[in-house]
Amino acid sequence: MLPPQKHTFDTVWGHEAARRFVPRLLGAGRLPHAILLTGPDGIGKRSLAFAMAKAIMSAGIAARGGKVDAPGPAMAKRTITADGDDDDLFGDQDDLFGGATEEVDLFGDAAEEEPAVGEPESAPEAEQPTPTPPKSVKDSPKHSLSKAGSTIEATRFVGFDERISRLIENSYPTEYDTSGRPKNLAHADLYIIEPPGNRRSILVDQVRAFHEAASIPPVEGAFRVVLIFGADTITQEAGNSILKLLEEPPRYLVMILVANQLSRVLPTIKSRCSIVPMTPLGKSELVTKLVEEEGVGRDHAKVAAALSEGRPGVALEVLSGDLLKKRRDVFEARLQLDRFGQCALPGAASRISSSGELEDVLWLLLSFARDRLVNQTTPDHPELLVHGDVSELITTVGDSCQLDEEAERLLDAYGMLRHPFIPNQRAVMETALWFDE
Repeated sequence: MLPPQKHTFDTVWGHEAARRFVPRLLGAGRLPHAILLTGPDGIGKRSLAFAMAKAIMSAGIAARGGKVDAPGPAMAKRTITADGDDDDLFGDQDDLFGGATEEVDLFGDAAEEEPAVGEPESAPEAEQPTPTPPKSVKDSPKHSLSKAGSTIEATRFVGFDERISRLIENSYPTEYDTSGRPKNLAHADLYIIEPPGNRRSILVDQVRAFHEAASIPPVEGAFRVVLIFGADTITQEAGNSILKLLEEPPRYLVMILVANQLSRVLPTIKSRCSIVPMTPLGKSELVTKLVEEEGVGRDHAKVAAALSEGRPGVALEVLSGDLLKKRRDVFEARLQLDRFGQCALPGAASRISSSGELEDVLWLLLSFARDRLVNQTTPDHPELLVHGDVSELITTVGDSCQLDEEAERLLDAYGMLRHPFIPNQRAVMETALWFDE
């Protein structure tokens, strides 16, 4: 799969309504100053953000011959249908472990339809005949993209400018100096903000540095675009600093913000953005994309699609790493506990812990416990198994309550990873694998 900065609307998997958002608003003259893309990590938000930036700046280059006062206020309808705030590893635990759900696939077979995304209303028909558009923007009177119904042909999205796309692609990954300013931006009208280095948050110094850049009109074209990755990590101080631009932005400025969790975005920022929610791809759609475009075997594609819960980036990460190769060794070590009891716990915990990153092996064990529970309760539906290609290992010992409790302990162990001081991995694994009545 292409890196995020290489994407256009045609190469982003799924999200048809979100992909139409910017082209339709450009054509209608209702491009908002701030767009907030939100949804689970690995779903394609960053890729779509780069495609939007390319489209906006390409449209601005097409209008460079005349004066274009754009963009306008956030006039697009704001429709929030999905916020991606579920913090569980595999979505709603009730859906996974016995709760009622409308979906047949318990591991992320999301609905095939995209959520409703804010789209402009159709412009009213003019009572007078529409005048013949001028040959160039230079010959036209002054227009404003913020004016509802504006149909300046030169500002419509007609494709990606090759030079603009190349410059945007060469600007990422972004390097920052000590003051928080990006150093390697290849286009003067592009600005990128994200948590620098090993930082977890966007800092106030980065926003203050951007204020200076935002005050300068675009060098070419009609727009200056800023991409803000990690909008849900903006500190309160940085949020207060960026609020000025959101309340009274320059007419040429377009901000595209990306956030994994909508609930963690500061309310003052959220309320001033046109929100575009992005939901996971359906399992069948993601499997088809992996098989046809990435050449992945169908069995492995099904496992990756289920483990990723419909997130293309996560699915490709699963396939590119050693996670699927570790499965058999991890599962066999877990089954030793059923055969030999507590005396096998130290050896099994050590073997599993040495198989890879603790987060990865806990993820595998959780999906394995889920499969064993599904196999026990619905043995006639092997299509529900995540690891159906190694179904010979999916055996059950004990009742469903024990398997459910094991899943709860694994989730608790997974939550320990967020603690700043992670305990001994082997001790965490032993606690997760064995419950002493």
